[in-house]
This record gives sequence, C-alpha cells and structure tokens, in this order.
Amino acid sequence: MNGITLETRQESYIKTETGERRRLISSVMDKPMTARQIAYRLGFKDLNAVKPRLSEMMRDGTVETVGKAYDEATERSVAVYRRAGVD
Repeated sequence: MNGITLETRQESYIKTETGERRRLISSVMDKPMTARQIAYRLGFKDLNAVKPRLSEMMRDGTVETVGKAYDEATERSVAVYRRAGVD
C-alpha cells in the first residue's frame, strides 16, 4: 500500500464515528444477519459503512459468525453475524 492510500484511509477512519457506528450496528442485530442486511437496515447502500466495524467487533468478541447465507446481489455465500453470547 502506498503512502497516499494509507493517508486517505487514516483520514476516513478519523472522520468515522466508530463507536457510534458500532452501537448502531449492535442495535439492529436483533437476529442473525449478513453485512448487507445490517447496512440496508441502517440505510446504507455501501457495505463499507458496516464491514470494517463488524471486523473490529469480531476481533473484540462482541460479534460472532454463526453460519453462511446466499447473497443474491453477489451470488455468493456470505457470513452471517450475531451479537456474541446470544442463543
């Protein structure tokens, strides 16, 4: 990755309210959902609005994957997420 890419990624990260975005994601996860389902439920069209936060939440153990689902938009299997510790 070159210096400009790293710089623009850092600028974007700083401008994103990560804590608020994580709270929003958690608030809509009342059932297992894909990243696309979460993004659409929050009114985002771009999955990058939720995917980086889901990765962070996976790393810190607040979200876990529970399976796969078919995504019609990509015609591929994608991960299904849920809040950790929910049965």
